[in-house]
Amino acid sequence: MKKANAKKWVIIVLVSVAAAALLIPNLIYRMNEKLVEQEMIVEDVDISGIAEKTFTGSYMSGQMSADVEVTVINGQYTEILLTDYAGINPTRARQVADAIVQYQTITPNDGNIGTQYTDKIVQKAVYYAIRYSLSGNA
Repeated sequence: MKKANAKKWVIIVLVSVAAAALLIPNLIYRMNEKLVEQEMIVEDVDISGIAEKTFTGSYMSGQMSADVEVTVINGQYTEILLTDYAGINPTRARQVADAIVQYQTITPNDGNIGTQYTDKIVQKAVYYAIRYSLSGNA
């Protein structure tokens, strides 16, 4: 009788370990996915009070990064240069920078901009360039 109970417990433990081995990686993946989604939220910055200044900033997420130079004149974006990058599409990055200048916002209502990781990396680099400089943390 004790042998039968021991076998049941061994089976229960093995099934539990197998279930955990299958479920835990999926839970970790979903949690990481949610963190990435939250990390990729982009906010705009009010630049209307800036007379003239060039900001530098960067943003890195995983293996992707972008360094930018953002020129603001009379409270408007006039130029955004991609000075360095890794893991992103440079052609797409220039399109994002051009859209920010065209629409005068980090979050252009273009329908296309902001849909890819490259977009978010560039937008975040611009955001951090201006935000940290204005807050005195740069």
